[in-house]
Formats: sequence, structure tokens, C-alpha cells
Amino acid sequence: MKQSIWDFLSIILLIGIVLVAIVVLLLFQNPYLFMNPFPPPPPVPTIFVPTFTSTPKALPPTWTPTAQPTALSEITRRPTFTPSPTNTPFVLPSPTPMLKTVYPTNARLPLEGKCKLLAQSPEDGKTIKAGETFRVSWTLQNTSTEPWRSDSIDVRFKGGVPMHTSNDIIDLPKSVPPDGTIDITITMKAPEKAGYQITYWTLSAGSTVKCTFYIEIFVEK
Repeated sequence: MKQSIWDFLSIILLIGIVLVAIVVLLLFQNPYLFMNPFPPPPPVPTIFVPTFTSTPKALPPTWTPTAQPTALSEITRRPTFTPSPTNTPFVLPSPTPMLKTVYPTNARLPLEGKCKLLAQSPEDGKTIKAGETFRVSWTLQNTSTEPWRSDSIDVRFKGGVPMHTSNDIIDLPKSVPPDGTIDITITMKAPEKAGYQITYWTLSAGSTVKCTFYIEIFVEK
């Protein structure tokens, strides 16, 4: 059958339609192709904002003991653990009974006369064992306006506990002018009775007391 010119034109038209469809499809997928006579404006560049991604914290590496021997000089000793002290209830110590001082039953004698005690040995309150012999010395000052005459004044035991080993009356060793001083020494023996003991002595001219002095001791068994 002989083909006419219209048949050729129809074939060319179909091929053109197919080509146009292919071009349209390509331009639809990418409008920026050079074949597009009306390309769109270039796209606005987009700003990339990085998103925050949390990074998990890594745990510290675990200690793995090594089997290598360590020299003794390289070993660092760690301080040993000291446990806290336990709560121990506070207990008050039991009171120590104090030695009771027993005062003499006789009343204190008045200190007559005008004199001043400057020194004494041993001092009052000295503890002495029962039956022990000791010497007592007094340094006395005449604070009167009259002298103490050795030919008229005696040293006399006045009262209290008789602890002296001599007589009750002793001669005054020397005369003492006003404001003068004298040392009186008497040997005594502590009584057997334990406790507080006192003995009084005077410088007396007859019944007139010029000075009164004494010694207090504590006797122990």
C-alpha cells in the first residue's frame, strides 16, 4: 500500500509530541535546565542551624589491677582508717572524802598584849605525825612603848593542848626594846590524839600579858 504524505506528517507529529512530553517531564523534575526558556529565580540560600545533640558523659575508667609486681620502695602506704570514738557516757568521779578537821573544844583565847608576829616555823596547819618531836620558832616584835625586860618577863604556857617538853615557864632570853624583835624557840611533841591541835603561849610580867602567840598543827596517826 502506498503511503501518502499525510502519513509521514502524522509520524513526525507523534515524534514531536513525544519529544515535547519528554522535555516537559525533564523541566518538571528540574526547572533549572538550560532547555527551559523561562527558568525560575535562583533559590534563596538556607541557613543551616545545627541541632543540639547531647553528648553522654563518659564514666571514669574503672581501675584494673595489674599483675606486675611493685617494688617495696615504690609502695605508698595509705592512712589506716581510724574508727570514730564510741559515745562513752560521762561518769562523774566519786567524791574523795576529805579528812575532817576537828577543832579543839576549848574556845579561842584572846590575843592579849602589844606585839606583832613577824615569822613562824613551822607555819600553822602543818601536818605532824603523832608522837613526833618538833621545834617551833616565833619571831616577835615589841609594838608597845615599854621594853620587855628579861628580869621581869617570862615565857609562859597559856592554854590549849600542852605539847611542850619543857617547863610551863621559861626565862625570856633577852630584853627587847620598843620596836625590837626576839626569837622564841620551844621544843614540842605532837600528841597521840589525831586531829587539829593548838597551843598558846605568852610573854607575861606576873599577871600582865605583854604578848600572846600560838601554833596550830594537824596530827595524823
